[in-house]
Amino acid sequence: MEIGNVVKIIMAIGAMIGVAKIIYELSSSSKLKLREEYKFAKEFLADLEDEAPPHNLAIERGYYALAGTSSVPVFDIKYLISLSNPDKSLKDYVLSRKYVELNKKVHKVDFRLKYKKKFSRVWRKSLYVCIYVLASLLAMSPLLLAAPFNLPPKFMLLALVTIPGFGFFAFDALRSCMKIMRGEALVKEQEKHIPIVIVKSEKKLMQK
Repeated sequence: MEIGNVVKIIMAIGAMIGVAKIIYELSSSSKLKLREEYKFAKEFLADLEDEAPPHNLAIERGYYALAGTSSVPVFDIKYLISLSNPDKSLKDYVLSRKYVELNKKVHKVDFRLKYKKKFSRVWRKSLYVCIYVLASLLAMSPLLLAAPFNLPPKFMLLALVTIPGFGFFAFDALRSCMKIMRGEALVKEQEKHIPIVIVKSEKKLMQK
C-alpha cells in the first residue's frame, strides 16, 4: 500500500474518532453536566434566601462555582446573574473578560479603555480572521499542494506536523475573535436589561 493511501486512512480514522467523541460528549456528558449545574444552582440560590444563610466562605465559593472560575469577583457574578439572560451573560463575561469589565460606578458591563472604540475591535477581529484562514491553509497545505504540484506521497506526511502545529494557531485566533464578539453581545444585551431594572425598582417603591 502506498504511503499516501496510508496517510489518508489514518487521517480518516482520526476524523471519525474525533466526530464520534464530540457526538458522544454532546449527547451524554453535556446532559449530565447541565443536570448537575441545575441542581447546584437551585440549592445554592435557595441557601442564600434561607433565614440562616451559609458562612461567607461557602457563599463566596458558591458564586465561584456558578461562574466556573475564581478569577471573576463575586460582585461581578452577582450582577451578571441578575440580568435577563443570566447563564449566557455569565459565560460571555468569563470568556471575554480580557475585553470587558464591570464598571461599579454606573453598575454596567462595558469595554475596557483599550477596546472602547469600535475600530479597535473591528481591526482585531479582522486580524484574527486572517490569521485563522492563513493558519488553516498552512495546516492543510501538505494535503492541498500534493496533487496540484505532483509532489511525492511522502510530502503528505508533513500533515502530521502542520495540522497540530498550525491548527493550534488557527484555533487560538478563532477563539480570540469569539471573545471579542461575545463581549460585544454582552454589552448589547444589557440594553434589554435596563427596562427590567426600572420595572423592579418601580414595584419596590409602590410596595413601600
